[in-house]
Amino acid sequence: MPGPIRPNTPGLITPTTVATPSAPATPAATAPTRPANWTGPAGPAVRDAFNAVGNALRQQGPSDFELVPGRYPDAVPLPAVLAAVGQSPQGQAALNKVLDDLKAKTGVDVPPELRAAVLSNPAALTKVLELTPAQLSGGLVALNAGYQSGKIKKGAEAKPFLPQHFDLATLDSVDVARPSTEMKQLAPGLFQGDLPSSASDQQVKRNQVLAEVFGRLSNNPGAAADQKFSVTYAGQEFTKLDDFTKQLVADGYEVDVHFDERVANFANLKTVVPGSNPPQFLDVPAPLMVKTGIKDALGKEAVVPAAHSEMIVSIKAGPQAKGPKFDADLKFYQGISGTGFFPANTAADPSWCGRSSHAPLSGARALEAISIAGAFTDVVNTTAREQNLYAGGYGITGVCNDSVAVVQQAVTGSADSYPLLMKDAALSQAIKELRSDGDTSDDAALRKIQQAMRELPSDVTANASQKRRALASLPWAAGQEPFASSADARRILSQ
Repeated sequence: MPGPIRPNTPGLITPTTVATPSAPATPAATAPTRPANWTGPAGPAVRDAFNAVGNALRQQGPSDFELVPGRYPDAVPLPAVLAAVGQSPQGQAALNKVLDDLKAKTGVDVPPELRAAVLSNPAALTKVLELTPAQLSGGLVALNAGYQSGKIKKGAEAKPFLPQHFDLATLDSVDVARPSTEMKQLAPGLFQGDLPSSASDQQVKRNQVLAEVFGRLSNNPGAAADQKFSVTYAGQEFTKLDDFTKQLVADGYEVDVHFDERVANFANLKTVVPGSNPPQFLDVPAPLMVKTGIKDALGKEAVVPAAHSEMIVSIKAGPQAKGPKFDADLKFYQGISGTGFFPANTAADPSWCGRSSHAPLSGARALEAISIAGAFTDVVNTTAREQNLYAGGYGITGVCNDSVAVVQQAVTGSADSYPLLMKDAALSQAIKELRSDGDTSDDAALRKIQQAMRELPSDVTANASQKRRALASLPWAAGQEPFASSADARRILSQ
């Protein structure tokens, strides 16, 4: 049985109770095909994407996942954990779980021979978690194709908890549970899950309620007449997001926006401080690494952790605010669970994920950003519904970075997100329909969305802004990178 893990030292904790997960079946490798209703070019074959990985497994060098010693004492290096975990049947099952999560989130299916290589040499997993933007795009195309062919089933959709007509005066009496932050044990000493944030239950509830209000108002333009959502605020009923946010500002609320990036916590792995009671968890940083294709004079490539982008919306009741006073923090992006507004601060962000903010907006520009985000929500959701796309169009209509970049580009004329993977052609029909629906109130936002989409590149191919955006995606100050590979990437991308 392996020994306990401590920061920057190898080994593994032995918990008092062990749950043995069953090993999932190994899926057959498949090459991606284009979705039936999408006419853009197909991505590269997934199996071809692993040729370089196979070579890397045979000539494995230093891992890009090694942590800078002492910089993040609340984290344990992934290679050390893998070396300990992989020696037990439970550890083998945990590795299979991580590989299955990779497929579920990116569509990238690790071929059986490489899966076997990872199970026989667990540290090789760090090489499998390194992909190019083109490989990510190809995997997401495959994911949608698998869904449309019936090989992948539609996941459960989150049900709204607010009634179709909701009065904000009843905000604090809404019956909604705080999102669970329960830890799941994958193997002895290896866990997966979130830790709760420091926000109070009342604040999280307010964030949840306002996120649903914003999201459902955003979807109204494409909804049937009898399905439209309304919110009553200070005795006035609203069905349009723009009207609602303008009234908040008119009534003394401060509404601000900024664009954030942090590392996407792909695997969300943790271990435990030995002997701690109650358990104190340490992070095991396991992001998806993106190979940028940008190299220094000696041929070393800049490899950056895949970033997660969010547009943060802050709503604060000023001293003279009218109506039911509340503060709320929301975030906007496109994720696997859908596109739109989500409650902020439900779970704690690991320190190693970092966080950087760009382009703070207030006043009319903040309201414009929210308006464009709402319109883009409707465009994506309409497209996904009409074209029967997997996970609300995730990957075809874009990922978190694309959705946030569209809004930032539309309002500021520049964007910082990397990588961008959106297939613009998939969204064209929905935009055309919404601009010809007889309601001209959202036409200005739709025009700006179209313009932003034309201006933004796809990182599937080399482009003029990828170097700047890849550098901006590093969400730490220089000298605070958790990975030595990220410090190398900063140097290469800064040249």
